[in-house]
Amino acid sequence: MKNKNYILALLFTAVSLLITSLCNAQIADSIKYENGFLHYHEYGSSNLPPIIILTGGPGNSYDQLEGLAESKSTKFRSILLEQRGTGKSIPIPFDSTTVNINAVTKDIKTLMDSLKLEKSIILGHSWGGMLAMNFASEYPTSVNHLILVAPGPHKDAENGFNVLFTNRRHTRSFEEEQRLNQLNELIANKEADSLEIIESRKLFRRAYIFANPIPDSVSQKINSEINSKTGKLLYNDIISNYDVSKSLKNYTGEIDVITGRQDVVGFFSYELKQDIEKAKIHWINESGHFPMYEQPSEFYKILYEILNVK
Repeated sequence: MKNKNYILALLFTAVSLLITSLCNAQIADSIKYENGFLHYHEYGSSNLPPIIILTGGPGNSYDQLEGLAESKSTKFRSILLEQRGTGKSIPIPFDSTTVNINAVTKDIKTLMDSLKLEKSIILGHSWGGMLAMNFASEYPTSVNHLILVAPGPHKDAENGFNVLFTNRRHTRSFEEEQRLNQLNELIANKEADSLEIIESRKLFRRAYIFANPIPDSVSQKINSEINSKTGKLLYNDIISNYDVSKSLKNYTGEIDVITGRQDVVGFFSYELKQDIEKAKIHWINESGHFPMYEQPSEFYKILYEILNVK
């Protein structure tokens, strides 16, 4: 009898572990479209409420927010998109005709249609927040909650980015700025070694992180691959065409903004609130541009309160 009970206990444990594994399993897949394949990753059970996660940049790899997607996988079906022009989602041809705001916005709808999602929570970080706002403007009935984490500008992007670039430079000392320029030149000439590349990344990110020096645990999570070509293509389109100050009012659902109080781009959240009064801003102290990694306890407390998750 003891042996039988022991075997049953082992089987129960194995089944429980299998179920937990399946619930938190990552699924990597792709969707064929006219210019290639759109890749995405899923975390969590398909029975859970869907939440589509959009990374920043523009041009950042999906894995910069993989930690965020994995953390929510017990409560949500987290769907992390490899945006067009990043990772394996490289279109053919790869130019301004295929990588632009309209195209990357339409890709989210293509993803939802492929997964048979009529509505989804849309969470975007930085540039991903800008993309999320544009999607909600274009497809307002497809979004049941818009969550913006440290979003970029919602209008007048050229002036906003000029202010951001100035603020960013002022967070570094003169010596740090000189060293960063030197490192960037070495990297451009392919003369930098691995330690110099890491040093350049840390110096560049100095403006975006509250803690100084940047903790290695945070640095490892935020330093992802960046497709500079995609960044340039979308940046040019943003400067010329991006403005959701009026069109975002097409979306009648909730808008929540989670922003680090010391974030160098935090002023964009203030400006959004001026145009969209219903937007609710949630500030996190002692945090820069990545509150999900800098202050994870406070970030998830706010996120789950917003989404009514216990």
